[in-house]
Formats: sequence, structure tokens, C-alpha cells
Amino acid sequence: MQLFFNLSITIFFGLVAKLGHANIGTVATRQPVGAERFEFLTGKVISSNSDLKSHWDKAYSKQEFIYGKKPAKFLATNFHVIPSKGRVLDVGMGEGRNGVFLASKGFDVVGIDISSIAVKKAEILAKENQTKITAIVADVNEYHFPPKSFDAILSFYYVDRKLLNKLVGWLKPGGYIFYEGFLIEHKHQIKSPEPDEYFLKKHEVLNFFPKFKILKYSEDTSPQSYTSSIIVKKSL
Repeated sequence: MQLFFNLSITIFFGLVAKLGHANIGTVATRQPVGAERFEFLTGKVISSNSDLKSHWDKAYSKQEFIYGKKPAKFLATNFHVIPSKGRVLDVGMGEGRNGVFLASKGFDVVGIDISSIAVKKAEILAKENQTKITAIVADVNEYHFPPKSFDAILSFYYVDRKLLNKLVGWLKPGGYIFYEGFLIEHKHQIKSPEPDEYFLKKHEVLNFFPKFKILKYSEDTSPQSYTSSIIVKKSL
């Protein structure tokens, strides 16, 4: 969720719209941003999450689903490891393409995003697929789920190292985390003004969950992708 430019917000949304035609083999690039990041992109100082929420509500106000309706390829090809009918958290779910996909497969999905517009579109997508999700409008960094609440947690293009301990705590013993994000090479390729911390270093995700068993790990260093993906399992 990280394709941003500081030329203007108008140009930014135009580029996002172009990315909205992604299909199952296309990696999406959206990421809810924190206060410092919002100020970096817009030059505006925000005093609360209300401004941040408005920012993302505007981003998702277009009628079309700007990131498409199909799930991320890494999820679509590996979701079978999650226990049948398990409870899944989709962090920064956006318009819900990943969460709705799992809900359609029989999983109990909870999705959280700071944008009420994105959440509403996720609910619409769920209805289109004749399924349901539990949708929460909130900043995931300030939200608290009970410990050991989920069988699996999804974090796609939401690189926030401060959130990792929360994800571990929210996951049940034996649960799974699906994590995917852009490598720092992607920043260099697109000449993004974003700080390095919003990108992954090569092999970095291998150290995100040191006590977990790594089930699958891959890095695509082709210029068309520059992504790092991992599935880990928490010990019982």
C-alpha cells in the first residue's frame, strides 16, 4: 500500500485509480498511513485521526474498486493452510478484496481499516459474493483485540514494525500470519519520497517473527514486483 508521490494529492489519486484494475496476479499498493506520514505527503499537520480518516475516505470515494476485487496472488495460492472456518483478521483491509475472498471460502473474517468509505465498499463486496465479514472502522494501531483471538492474520502492504508485537499477541497458538510488502528496491525504482521504513529490506521479514515456524517465504526481485512474502506459524 505504498505508491505515493509528493507532487500533489491529485496526481497521487490518479495513479491509484490506474492501479485499480489489478487482477489476482497483481500486487496492490495501498497502505493506511500514520500521522507523520500524512504530514510528509500533504504538508498538513494533523491533530487527530479525523484528518487521516478524511484523507483515506477521499481516496476510496470513487465508485470503482481502486485496487480490484480479486485477492492477492500470495493469499489465493496459500490460504488452504488456515484451519477450516477459522477466524481471520485482515489488517488495513481497504476495500476488502482479501478478507472477502476468505469469507467466501467459509472463514470468519474481521477486517479493520481507518476509512469508513473503504469499509463500506468491503461490505458491498461481501454482499456481491453472498458472504459476510465483520468490518471495523478504526486505526489498527490504537485498536485492541483480546489476546489469542485469531487463527490467522493478514498484513498485505501495511509495513509497520511497531505493530508486529500486537499481531503476535492477537494470534492463537498454532495460528498463521500472512505478510507481504514492497522491498526497498521498489522505492528506488519509482523514486518515491517516502522514508525507507515503509519498505522492506531483502530477507528482513525472516526476522519479523523469530519464534514462529516459517512455512513459506519468497522474494520477487523482478522490476515488475520487488516484493517480499512470508507465511509463519505460531507454536502451540
